[in-house]
Amino acid sequence: MDRTRPQPRNNSAREEIPSDDDLAEQEIPAAFRSWRAAIKAKLQLNVPITTLFELAERPAELGGFGPVLTEVARRLIANHLDNPDAMFAIGVTHPVTGQLLSLHPLSKRFLRGLPAEFVQSLNQRCTWMLCRRPAISCDLDHTKPYSEGGETSVNNVAPLCRRHDRVKTEGDWKVEQTSPGHLTYTDPHGRQYQVTPPRLTDPVEPDDPDPPPF
Repeated sequence: MDRTRPQPRNNSAREEIPSDDDLAEQEIPAAFRSWRAAIKAKLQLNVPITTLFELAERPAELGGFGPVLTEVARRLIANHLDNPDAMFAIGVTHPVTGQLLSLHPLSKRFLRGLPAEFVQSLNQRCTWMLCRRPAISCDLDHTKPYSEGGETSVNNVAPLCRRHDRVKTEGDWKVEQTSPGHLTYTDPHGRQYQVTPPRLTDPVEPDDPDPPPF
């Protein structure tokens, strides 16, 4: 009886040992390898303006990840701010309030000249009281209706979800936006509710005028 002889192994079929570069690439989180992926992630680094100009060492916040070291924030900015292939944005925040001041680079998508991504990043969510719907899935609503002469600018546009957009339009509510992201809602009974932009970085705590005696 003929026995089937074992076939010699084909060296060309051996599994290739990953190189050091491949291993280093695998250790990088997928979000940071977005420029090589078919679907690119967007990163937004929120930095206090004092940290950006090296006037302070307060940490920055990487959206979805949390605080990052000051030096890491500066290197991310230097490496990606002018990279046309990276979906990367720098949010410059107020050093005291932590609220967004400007966004770089701004989105190339505009709504009648309005940098829509700035409005979404400033407010983060639907600006109706207690609504948690992300701003990116909301409509950009004119606080003063466009048909009544309301301008299309960051001073008169805010994200509203479809439900609360209908409540504002069809109900007897009054809305005023005194500055970007700062809105005052007045209900049908005359009660007022204030809405302000969220903090994207930790605010500076004011000095205690009356410190404890210890």
